Amino acid sequence: MTSQSYNDASWWRVENHSVRCLLCPHACLLGEGDTGICRTRKHVNKKLVTTAYGNLCAINIDPIEKKPLFHFHPGTSTFSVATNGCNLRCLNCQNHTISQSPPDGLNAVWLTSAELVAAAKNQNCTSISYTYTDPVVFYEYMLDTARIARNAGLANILVSSGYINTRPLRELCQVIDAANIDLKCFDDAIYHKLCSASLRPVLKALQTIKESGIWLEITNLIVPGWTDNIEMIEKMCCWLVDNGFEDTPVHFSRFFPSHKLNHLSPTPVESIEKAAITATRSGLKYVYTGNMPGNDLEKTRCHNCNTNLIIRRGNHLMENHLRVNTCPVCETIIPGIFD
Repeated sequence: MTSQSYNDASWWRVENHSVRCLLCPHACLLGEGDTGICRTRKHVNKKLVTTAYGNLCAINIDPIEKKPLFHFHPGTSTFSVATNGCNLRCLNCQNHTISQSPPDGLNAVWLTSAELVAAAKNQNCTSISYTYTDPVVFYEYMLDTARIARNAGLANILVSSGYINTRPLRELCQVIDAANIDLKCFDDAIYHKLCSASLRPVLKALQTIKESGIWLEITNLIVPGWTDNIEMIEKMCCWLVDNGFEDTPVHFSRFFPSHKLNHLSPTPVESIEKAAITATRSGLKYVYTGNMPGNDLEKTRCHNCNTNLIIRRGNHLMENHLRVNTCPVCETIIPGIFD
């Protein structure tokens, strides 16, 4: 494969002399030679192609806690990959140097799906994480890789903003084992201003993932002046509880200045703690903090007896007292995949 190679994309249709991408809610209508909002899907010769297939801009071995996933194979290593591009335009993006540029191949590592899986196994990773930018934009490569990875005994992890249409998400869910979805906020107007997206498709994606039986965790980044309104956070938490997500771990993450919000201050610790208290009072059983190493809310506690079960320091597991997925004190079943 060369940097000029294109692979056929899925989820599109012809409309007159244009093609309509059906992968995500943007539904880009592309004339010949046009590229979608994601910068990776392009109209070439009356069909939709992807420029992101096998064109990796990032490869790392991470602790699974970094995704963050706290209730899925804790203490293991995951093989993390990404291509350039993203279908959101987040003002606060911490990976904007790769997410807001096309996969031009200048600094790419070219790997087939089989080569990627072999590399993950060679590094003794137990999973592959599709992450860093938004893997929705390298959908076809992720899907092909996930199928091979599953046959090779590796788990597949989706780390995404969840801005994807239901039908392609259901196809993907057949080979995904765990997901962390970034729920930006609980206000559609802020979603549009902050991310150039909308709230409803993300809520639908959360429901689809949960219904598919995939282990799910949710991240909410608290951005000062944007997503730190406590009434909005309470509304979000109540929606999650009312829709069956009370056992789903929720990570409230601290913002640090980046990209087009570089002028803001870091999120006050008090704002994160207030959000966590609100979430617990709303009925969420497993509430965590992110980007706050050493905080007491990095620990997993039994929701029944409050026993410390898993102790972490940042993204590193220090102690694990679970008996598979059972509290050793009160024998309460802890939701997650811990074996």
